[in-house]
Amino acid sequence: MKTWRYLITIMTVALFADCALFAQARKQVSYDWAADQLTPTFFYTVDDYSLQVSLTSLKRTRLTGGGVEYASRHFYPWEIVGSVQYSVGQPLGQKLLSIEGGAGYCRSLKHWTPFARIIGGAARTSSGELMYLYVAPKWGLALNTSIGTDYQLTPRWGIRGVQLQNEYLPYGSRGSVNWSIGTGITYHFRP
Repeated sequence: MKTWRYLITIMTVALFADCALFAQARKQVSYDWAADQLTPTFFYTVDDYSLQVSLTSLKRTRLTGGGVEYASRHFYPWEIVGSVQYSVGQPLGQKLLSIEGGAGYCRSLKHWTPFARIIGGAARTSSGELMYLYVAPKWGLALNTSIGTDYQLTPRWGIRGVQLQNEYLPYGSRGSVNWSIGTGITYHFRP
């Protein structure tokens, strides 16, 4: 009699455990694969520094420029990203050149591909009359985080709907933070 009770208890526990494990099993999900892409982008950047142009007025540093980015998606959904950006603006003819590389994550959902990236590298900044924060053009390490989304129009071509990025530069006493918004065109290579 006691043996039957143990056997029924063990079978009941095994049945509940099997049901619990089966309930947590996931169905296999398939995602669209994303090809490598090349993206020329236009950026509008607002720097965190301002120039005092009169006793009561500050003029914020604003830059416009472009960049080219290559995203290798051989480890999809992870990507390896390389980027070159160049921007110019006022006041004082401010110039910023960034050469960076890093990693990102993207996921293709029908025609949309949202992405997030963290890249680092070197940045060079300079200004007319060498008046901006230092006395000579300066190189430094840069860290760039960005998010955005691409929309694929054809199997080869698409548009970068929006890209928001935050770039930290080691200039000034506490560093400099630039916020940028950009849009562009994407070209997808064959897999």
